[in-house]
Amino acid sequence: MTRMPVAERRRALVDAAVRVIAREGVAGATTRAVVAEAGMKLASLHYAFASREELLEAVIADVTEQERLAAEDGLLPLGEPTDPAPTMAEVLRAGLDRFVDLLVEDPLRERALLELTLYALRTPGQEGALAAQYAIYRRSAGDALETAARASRCRWLVPLPDAARLLVTITEGLTTTWLADRDTAAARTTVAFAARGLAALAAPLDAPPDPAAAGDHGPAPEPEPDHGPHGRPDDRPDQEHEEHRAC
Repeated sequence: MTRMPVAERRRALVDAAVRVIAREGVAGATTRAVVAEAGMKLASLHYAFASREELLEAVIADVTEQERLAAEDGLLPLGEPTDPAPTMAEVLRAGLDRFVDLLVEDPLRERALLELTLYALRTPGQEGALAAQYAIYRRSAGDALETAARASRCRWLVPLPDAARLLVTITEGLTTTWLADRDTAAARTTVAFAARGLAALAAPLDAPPDPAAAGDHGPAPEPEPDHGPHGRPDDRPDQEHEEHRAC
């Protein structure tokens, strides 16, 4: 019988552990349950991993990396920039729709990731690993938002890390809600709302700076004097300017 290389053995055991965790939780992912899922003997696991804890660490690293790749595949705009450029809302909606596609395609990975997140929250000493996991997600989200800005020829009105954190919050909410109700149509409705809300934090590159649109990042502007219903014409909002600023 040909002996399986260690790298392949580790890969098979990690994949088996993900399936067991998604189905039975981390507590159910005993070494015996994992090797049974992988169709191996118990000795095979100890040949590839020194302990169950080392196996779980490998599972967390693998699922985090797969989640990062899935997020980038889903959220990054496809193809080269076009002329005319799509709006930021269109770019974000397309990316979030692809994220939902990937979620529907592989819910097992998402269930396992949720179980592993709860495990890390309950396990002393895992706080750093969980923080590092979400730092990876935020970096990926930031990369996606930078690419979306280039594709739509827009700029962000808020610090990119803040927008990236919001995007991670949106995708986390989409994931857990869909896992709970499996309502894909409702998820896509949420995507449309979320894309418009996130796009409101951006403006076209050629729009003049508007500090007020960036939220609470500086002192509020002085209020305009009230000239009553017959105020000067130049006190009225410039509709063309407002439309020009939409991203």
